Amino acid sequence: MAFRLWQTGLHIQQDQVVIIALEHTRARWSLRRWWQIPLVSGIVQQGQIVQLEALVDALRDWRRELPIQHCIRMALPADRTLQKVLPRPTLVLREREQAKWITQSMAQSLDMEPEALCFDYLEREEENLYSVTAAWQQDVGSLSRLAKMLRLNLTAITPDACALQRFLPWLSAEERCLAWCHDNRWLWATRHNWGSCNLHEAPSPGHLAKHLACETDQLVQCTSQAMRTPHLDPWSAVSFQQPPLPTCGDRFAIALALALGER
Repeated sequence: MAFRLWQTGLHIQQDQVVIIALEHTRARWSLRRWWQIPLVSGIVQQGQIVQLEALVDALRDWRRELPIQHCIRMALPADRTLQKVLPRPTLVLREREQAKWITQSMAQSLDMEPEALCFDYLEREEENLYSVTAAWQQDVGSLSRLAKMLRLNLTAITPDACALQRFLPWLSAEERCLAWCHDNRWLWATRHNWGSCNLHEAPSPGHLAKHLACETDQLVQCTSQAMRTPHLDPWSAVSFQQPPLPTCGDRFAIALALALGER
């Protein structure tokens, strides 16, 4: 049987791994498979992979179900990343020099060794700034090793909150922010920013909207549950769905966003 490319989003949660495989055909998304793989306690703690070998073992059966033609995008916890805005240097730098300058500037501002962090950045030319995201090398390394041990075609490691930006085209022009609630924290994304917030800081969508300096009706919850307040069903991005679908569909929001790819 011949397969087209399966674009797959993998989201490691505290007690399970949720995975979505999509296929893009005729300008529409089709659901190919979904998986919900339970994890025993202690494999993942506060977003960190503590027992890599045990996680690999838990995913071996799933790996056998993937076709050869696949790509994997994995989520990295946003609360284990650091974000900073840096002014662009006055000198014009080549790409390699530019990356080196950003790495050294970011490490210096955080008072850390450059080798301890991984960096990604986006140029904001109109503001003459760089938006820089730093992640712990050990976190990125664990995900990379996981992919290598399972022989996965890993194409991206993306902060989970940043992945939510993939759903933004489904919002109206007046709606500024998309938020997803899970494991006592909010993940949120706007067209230019993203981040996470503990439920203790924002116990309701109204509190979160205030925290993000936007109106309550400008904040949209990412959920498949029927609500009176603005909400977006993440599964609505998939035109062709094959039942049965997972009963706890909201837990797949980040995996779905990752499978949809880049904005």
